[in-house]
Amino acid sequence: MPWGNLFTRTYPKWFLVKGLYISLDGVDGAGSTTHTKLLAEWLASRGLKAFATKEPTSGRIGSLIRDYLLDEGVHPAVDALLFAADRVEHSVLIRKLLNEGVIVVSDRSIISSLAYQQAQGLELGWLIEINKYSLKPDVPIILDVDPAVSLSRKRSLKEKFERQGFLELVRKHLLDMASKNGWFVVNSSRSIEEVASDIRDYVAKELVRRGVSI
Repeated sequence: MPWGNLFTRTYPKWFLVKGLYISLDGVDGAGSTTHTKLLAEWLASRGLKAFATKEPTSGRIGSLIRDYLLDEGVHPAVDALLFAADRVEHSVLIRKLLNEGVIVVSDRSIISSLAYQQAQGLELGWLIEINKYSLKPDVPIILDVDPAVSLSRKRSLKEKFERQGFLELVRKHLLDMASKNGWFVVNSSRSIEEVASDIRDYVAKELVRRGVSI
């Protein structure tokens, strides 16, 4: 599925007629939270309007999801529907920002749901259907790391998804989707500085390709 809206006109670097939606997805512990923050800060330092956000959100549905992530007994379809509902609300905010020319950088997106909920045994077609009212990222970035490494970074393992065997399956789905769709994959087993540098370089090229100087 070819995602992304290409820009053909040239704009000043501080303004995009339509903003850009960048997502960073990966297994738990891959570094999406850290690199979302670093990327948004870097974009702002370059004179661009940038906004960092996350999924699940901090809203009512997002807060409910965090409770459900601690419950092993919940049916995977319930997880999927909650994530989709939260994402619809999140998409309202993202769309508003994009219309104002803001570059939105999100810690996770629909891509994480497609990978995690497929790993839970749900069908891809159904997952796409329940997320049809959600925005898809223009610039998806996959942070790839062995789950054995990513889980070793976490101080405690409380959520039901934080299991090595499960995350190995999530990783497979992420890499399969990235390969099929041509998404950028960065090796996030390295230092924060090395990973951040690769992400900046890639995003800078994407912006230039859309006529925005960096």
